[in-house]
Amino acid sequence: MKKLLKNPGTYISIIVLILCIVFLFKIIQIDILPLKILVPLCVAFLCVCFLSVLLWVKAKKLFTKIIACILSIVLIFTSGFGIKYITETIDSIMKISTSDTKTKKIISVYALKMSAVKEEKDLKGRTIGILTNNNRENVDICLNKLNQKIEIKEYTSSIELVKDFKGQAIDCICIDQMYLDTIEDYEGFENFEDDIREVYSYIYYVDKENTVEDIDVIKEPFSVLISGIDTRTEGFDDGDSRSDVNMVITVNPTTKQIFMLSIPRDYYVTTVCDASAGCGNGQKDKLTHTGWHGVATTERTIENLLSIEINYNVRVNFKTVRTIVDLLEGIDIYSSQAVTNLGNGNTYCSAVEGWNHFDGQCALDYSRERYAYSDGDRQRGKNQMQVLTAIIKKMVSPALLSNFSEIMETMSDLIQTNMDMNQVFALVKQQLSEGGSWSIYTYSLNGSGGTDFAYELGDYAYVMYPDETTVNNAKADIQSIIIGETPPYVNSKDATAE
Repeated sequence: MKKLLKNPGTYISIIVLILCIVFLFKIIQIDILPLKILVPLCVAFLCVCFLSVLLWVKAKKLFTKIIACILSIVLIFTSGFGIKYITETIDSIMKISTSDTKTKKIISVYALKMSAVKEEKDLKGRTIGILTNNNRENVDICLNKLNQKIEIKEYTSSIELVKDFKGQAIDCICIDQMYLDTIEDYEGFENFEDDIREVYSYIYYVDKENTVEDIDVIKEPFSVLISGIDTRTEGFDDGDSRSDVNMVITVNPTTKQIFMLSIPRDYYVTTVCDASAGCGNGQKDKLTHTGWHGVATTERTIENLLSIEINYNVRVNFKTVRTIVDLLEGIDIYSSQAVTNLGNGNTYCSAVEGWNHFDGQCALDYSRERYAYSDGDRQRGKNQMQVLTAIIKKMVSPALLSNFSEIMETMSDLIQTNMDMNQVFALVKQQLSEGGSWSIYTYSLNGSGGTDFAYELGDYAYVMYPDETTVNNAKADIQSIIIGETPPYVNSKDATAE
């Protein structure tokens, strides 16, 4: 026994066995590999581990010790790397499958940079403009927390509020921070944030609405809302924001069909939400504005529009397309026309008619471009579906394996979903087990432009009135996917790699 304990091979064997067992436990824990792969892999790995131990126990000749040493080094590095790789993957997916129950909200008081108002004490005796219907309860709380006597002027029109502020008819404004992006959409206010300073802010948190409709995703068809926000920062630190990208993806896992539906951001729809959240339940507004009250409001509004049930949602900051595409080493996109100034000439990106290989920046610019197309926002929705399709093709191909851990770690900061981690693993496991290609169909809703009252703005704005024919076509396509038939009204069809 003492002789055995003095043998370095004994301790090396113990380390090898522990790492091998932990590694195999991690493989079983992640539950991604099908049995036809898992069982042979575990058996083969255990055999090599025990062979390494046996060689150390029996090692008397130098040659045997060298073989045992090489095997042990390989097993230690393989097991250690595998444990780290799987642990990081699980952590990343758990982060994507967020369990956060609160959303951060910020109400701020802003002054012009040129004004004498620089901090809270300078607000004494100042006139602050507010919107009558803009999150009034929390705006009032924010103003009541100020330790200064102020005058309040109410506005029903957001445009009039901003004009008076810029014209110095009022000293400051108090608004929800998320409205800043919309103000910069107004003509003449494109650089609004550069002209203002935050004097005071009130931070609070609201409960997220749970809209999960759980099903068995490897046996039953399901629908997912992709809500793409475009905030000032990458990630979700800004809280809720406009839903600038709206896609409904319906998946039939048994027939391996995916249907992507793009809905224009300016679609004039009836808002469906919990009115206690401060939103305009039953009011007409642009679809993009529903994102101000959380992805659940956008989801419920689209369910009402399409008369469908959406099972899960995925929230994506579309700026992160750049990061994901670069990690995938670019994507290939077929453009129906040449565009020489993607991103309005602010970057080097352009598209030729035909196939283009885009890096992350160009993929982002392509997914944002609308002014170069006669179809405007509708074509932008089609481009976004092309980008998403190209990403899916890369994600289910061997190209993903080269930097899978880095991709998952990066995506964990860029994507949020209410889909359970086990559902995600189940889908991956099914694909590994069955293989085969997926048919991807795309369609986009259409409409006609006009000007109408947008409830959240308290003013008139450009909207797109839904074309009921395309809405009904989309409903028929979704139903076809659910029952396993070919959708009749799609714009295009593609297939992923095996």
